[in-house]
Amino acid sequence: MNRNSPTRQAYQALVCAIGLWFAPSAAADDIKPEFVERFAAARLLLCFQGKGSCLPYDAGVLHEAHARIPAIGAGQVIATGNSSGSIPAAYFGCFGFSDDTVRHAERTLLAGNRDAVREMENPYSKLSKLSQGKRTEIPHDVLREYIGFALGVANWREAESIDAIVRQSTARPQYPVVIVACNREVLADAHPDDANASRGLKRIDLDTLTVYWRDEVFAYYQRHPEQFRREHPHLKLGDTPRIGHAVTYFVDESMFQLLQQIPVEERQADLRLMTNAADVALAILASTSEPTYFDPVVDRETKKLICFGAPGDLGNVRQRTYYGGYIVSVPAQDVRRMLPGVRVLGTGWRHNPMIARKLLANWLLADVEAVAHRAEWWIDLEANPNEEFQSHMGVRDLSSQQEFEFGQRRVAECFAGAAGLPVYAQPPRWATPAERAIWPAFDASDMLEQQADGTVRLRTMRGMRDVLPSAAN
Repeated sequence: MNRNSPTRQAYQALVCAIGLWFAPSAAADDIKPEFVERFAAARLLLCFQGKGSCLPYDAGVLHEAHARIPAIGAGQVIATGNSSGSIPAAYFGCFGFSDDTVRHAERTLLAGNRDAVREMENPYSKLSKLSQGKRTEIPHDVLREYIGFALGVANWREAESIDAIVRQSTARPQYPVVIVACNREVLADAHPDDANASRGLKRIDLDTLTVYWRDEVFAYYQRHPEQFRREHPHLKLGDTPRIGHAVTYFVDESMFQLLQQIPVEERQADLRLMTNAADVALAILASTSEPTYFDPVVDRETKKLICFGAPGDLGNVRQRTYYGGYIVSVPAQDVRRMLPGVRVLGTGWRHNPMIARKLLANWLLADVEAVAHRAEWWIDLEANPNEEFQSHMGVRDLSSQQEFEFGQRRVAECFAGAAGLPVYAQPPRWATPAERAIWPAFDASDMLEQQADGTVRLRTMRGMRDVLPSAAN
């Protein structure tokens, strides 16, 4: 968008009217013009939030949202996904949003075979195995059908492996997409003598999702570098306590360019560029490979990563291993700061039981609830499963069609204003548009709000009013 365009000038006038001035956006100089045009027209950030094997629920949410929100069929959408939500996000990142692709996604998510994952999720057998120190992880190959779907390979059954599916695919990421995966080496903090306990060596900044050594630990390792190398072979001891970002965002080229506009000290994640089918398959595996589900996966093409330095420079990390995307189900902060006009719709997630929450925090540092309180602040509407559906999730006794209908009904209730806003949310430190934000090419007059102290931040929890033709929430 030209920095002197009428649209840009109109929004400068808007922010000036409430006492805030942004420097003219430089994004048009650093991002391909076709990407800038696409981003200026984007109206919706659609977050496919992981809920284990409950993909039919997301299909129901998608079906109802597509029927009501014209922006989806028109392709004015950015897709994000974490955990199982990475599967539809990856598909739309390759094939885009249209009436046809949405219908195809609904059919596949509804009819896909998820028996292996559902059996592994059985809480009784899983807890029994964990208590006995047995493995619960299952082979990645059970995801072949869904990876074939995301990569447009219809005859996935004939492929003997995921690599074979990738070789058959001609798909590539060409639409805006963000897929979340956590960085194992950065987050790992389990006690070496008790895998269920934390060693307590690290801390995390929840606003930037950056991990640091605790000051006293850093000082100790500075005095004992040989011990550091023995205990942390995949890490380097830097000049400061900073270790790195807790998560990586797998992104297409357009989002790779967009999110680099945010200063690295403010950005929430490393960026991993996806350019081909192999990258998309890796993103799905990286995001679905949570502890107790699948084994973690190692990135063999770190030259496609942007961390804190040049491409491929991992900073204080020697190896990049991904361990699921459960930590961030709404990766909206960086996107919304760059695209102030978009609305954020989540397909819903389920809070972890306390025992699982504590165990994951001991293994991988981050308390998902504490992270969620900041992430949820960015939500405009979220179709979280109601108590009735959650009671069925524990015993896995619903058919795919029943799950689909639950998702469809739940998001309809949210659109009607009966639900859909987070109960617990905490404003993050970075809550204003980025300096290089791309302003919308449409009227989005409710995107900013003035605070009592005179400061201005991005408005959230707005419902779907501006994207629903009926102007109903």
